[in-house]
Amino acid sequence: MAKIPPAAGWSSDDWRRWFDELIDQARACLRGLSDLEGREAAKQVHAVRKTLKRLRSATRLLKGVVPQEVLRRNRLLFRDAARLLAGSRDGTVRLQTFHSLVGANERKTRDLADVRLALATEAARGEEQAGAGAEEALALLEKVACPRRFWGAAGEVRIKRNLGALLKRARRDYRDVMTGKSLEFHELRKRVKDLFYSLQALPGEPKGSRRRALKSLKTLEESLGLQNDLFVLEEWFNERGYGLKQCPRFWQAASRRERKLRKRIKREGALLEELGRDPKYRKAFASSA
Repeated sequence: MAKIPPAAGWSSDDWRRWFDELIDQARACLRGLSDLEGREAAKQVHAVRKTLKRLRSATRLLKGVVPQEVLRRNRLLFRDAARLLAGSRDGTVRLQTFHSLVGANERKTRDLADVRLALATEAARGEEQAGAGAEEALALLEKVACPRRFWGAAGEVRIKRNLGALLKRARRDYRDVMTGKSLEFHELRKRVKDLFYSLQALPGEPKGSRRRALKSLKTLEESLGLQNDLFVLEEWFNERGYGLKQCPRFWQAASRRERKLRKRIKREGALLEELGRDPKYRKAFASSA
C-alpha cells in the first residue's frame, strides 16, 4: 500500500487532530440545532450522522493500533448517538424516494393522494423533531475520549492489514448478494462505507490510486444508498397495507427501479474484485490482493 505515508512522517498527532476536529464538528452542529428549524435542522442532523459514521469507521481501521477497550467504547458511543438522530431523516428520505418514482405532480397521481399525504405528514413531523435527540446525542459525545496512546513501529502494518480485512469483508458480502446467498444489501452498503471512510481518513491528500479508489467506492455506495432507500419505502408500503392491488403505479415503478439498481450495483461492485489487482488501484490496496 505504497500511498500510505511512512511511519516516520506520520505521527500519532495526525490521528489525534483528525479525531478532535471531527468530534468538535459534530458537537458544534448538535449545539447549533437549537437555532434551526424544519428542513435546515434535518440537513444538519444528516451531516452529524455522516460525521459519526466516519468516526465509527476509523475505530475499525485503528484496530490493534489503539487500545481495544477505547475503540469499543467510542464505537458504541458513536453508534448510539447516531441512532438517536435517525428518526428525523427517515420520513424525508421516504418522501423524496416516492417523488422520484411516481413524480411530484399531484394532479397526475391522484390515485396516490392518500399515500402522498401520509408520507408528507411523516416527513414534516420528522423535520419538526429534528433536534429531539440532539441533547442526548451531545451528552454521549461528551463521553468520547480521543485516544492518547497510538501506534508504535508496527502501526503502519496493522493499518494496512485492517484495510485489507475491510476489503475482504466487502468482497465477501458482494459475492453473497450477487449469487443470491444473501439478500443483505444493507450489510454490503455498510462494508463499502467502512472501506470508503477508512481510505478517506488516512492522512494526506488522496492521489493516484487512492483517489481513483475513493471515487469508485463513492459511486458504488451511492447506488447502494438508493437501493436501501427503495427497500425502506417498500417496507413502509407493506406495513400499511398498500399492496400491488391498491397502488399498482408505485409497485411497477419500484420494480423497474430495483432491477436497474441491481444491474448497476453488479457492474459497479466488480470494483471490489479489482482493488489490489487492477493496475489502476494496486497501490491503494496492494497488501490485500
